[in-house]
Amino acid sequence: MLQIRAVVNLILVAAVIFISYYSSIVGINEQTQDSVSAAFSSAFTPAAYAFSIWGAIFIMLIIVAVKDLRGVFLNGTQTTLSFNAGLSLALVLTFIWVFVWSYLQIGWSLVVMTAIFVSLIWAVLSGKERPVSANITLALYLGWISVALVANEAAWLVSLDLVGENKEEGFLHDPSFSVMQSALTLVVFALVMSFKSIRHGLEPAVFVYPLVGVWAYIAILIKNGAGNPNLLVYVSAFFALILLLIAGYFGSKWNSSYSATTKD
Repeated sequence: MLQIRAVVNLILVAAVIFISYYSSIVGINEQTQDSVSAAFSSAFTPAAYAFSIWGAIFIMLIIVAVKDLRGVFLNGTQTTLSFNAGLSLALVLTFIWVFVWSYLQIGWSLVVMTAIFVSLIWAVLSGKERPVSANITLALYLGWISVALVANEAAWLVSLDLVGENKEEGFLHDPSFSVMQSALTLVVFALVMSFKSIRHGLEPAVFVYPLVGVWAYIAILIKNGAGNPNLLVYVSAFFALILLLIAGYFGSKWNSSYSATTKD
């Protein structure tokens, strides 16, 4: 049974990687992920380069899946998988999200994105011991989904014509709307890290989670910083500094919590 699960997990990773790049390059429903994002964008939407973080997430997912596969086939003593049910479910939901997003069902895509977020929290809270590589993977994945959740919510509000570029358009307007979204993102990160059980579940890679937030804030800053910087630029810089300090605090604990006996 463990061998079947390990194979299925690797197939899931391959499927998500394929559909992600296919939808970005070729497109689904005559839409690419970028075109849909552009149609419902706001100042809060990060610069395009920020989404390259998916490459790091995919690489780590492959590493974890292959390690599990090698462990169950070559090491008969392995009785658990690093790739737990929560992470597997998150991948299935990520696959579904790509189609929902591509078919412009922005409200439903937010529902699916929320489910991905909850699935990853479940994966982190799994009581089984995991190698450090698995926790780095979870921290990266959960970090980016924390950003994507707020970005998806912002896109949903834009799709409802509630957001405009000035006071005459929509109920909300930029940059005030995007400053609120930026603050909401910090609240999500703070809320997640306020739970000791989640921090414990990610140890010793806890610091990776806020670093993803720093990455996102810098991308927002770069996108909006050219020419005449607005309030969003300064707020994003400030929030990035807060998360960087938090990452530094937990990163300083790496040496004390990570020992030669800890699994890779």
